Amino acid sequence: MEDKEKNFGYEKELMPGDIIFKEGEPGNEMYLIKSGSVKITKRIGGREKVLAVLKEGDFFGEMSVLDGSFRSASAATEEKTKLIIVDRDAFLTRARENPFIQYVIETLIKRLRKTDDMLKFLFIKNEERRLTTYILNKAKTQGLDKDGEIDTGINFNPEEIGNAIGLDTRKVNEIIARLVRTSLINISENKVFVKRLDLLEQYLDYIQLKEKFER
Repeated sequence: MEDKEKNFGYEKELMPGDIIFKEGEPGNEMYLIKSGSVKITKRIGGREKVLAVLKEGDFFGEMSVLDGSFRSASAATEEKTKLIIVDRDAFLTRARENPFIQYVIETLIKRLRKTDDMLKFLFIKNEERRLTTYILNKAKTQGLDKDGEIDTGINFNPEEIGNAIGLDTRKVNEIIARLVRTSLINISENKVFVKRLDLLEQYLDYIQLKEKFER
């Protein structure tokens, strides 16, 4: 039992300002802070925002370990810090020993991902830019070509879309209708399709430029 515990994770000491991981990188380790502190940041609206400063006893990096996705934020030490590092295989092996724990963890991570996405888009104050950015991001990350258009994976459910990014249903319908009228997106089989990524990106640039002049 002692050997098993010993192999579960290893300790590493870092200096102030050391980068642990960067947003967008693949992740296969999670971390527990034994001493020191770690700053979690995320690039939002072109700026680096501090999401949290974690201290002794806190853990982080678990979302990428659990669902195999890319890091949703960056992490760096604020001071001399000791971490206990657990790799993906070791963690998941322990979780699989108890199916209920595995189920709870997987459910929790889905909820955290959903909250993380919502927080990211809530920083965009302009509602049209928020929804357009949401559609564009979905098209880039999980869109599939279908008959020359890109399936964003978004179901055309205004209430569901609004809940995901903090918009009311009326506003979602209004913006979606505008994007359809300008032939940037298409609604087919109750799903949202992007006609051309480059044109939607140009439209997003236009919204941002217009927003600057209206300030």
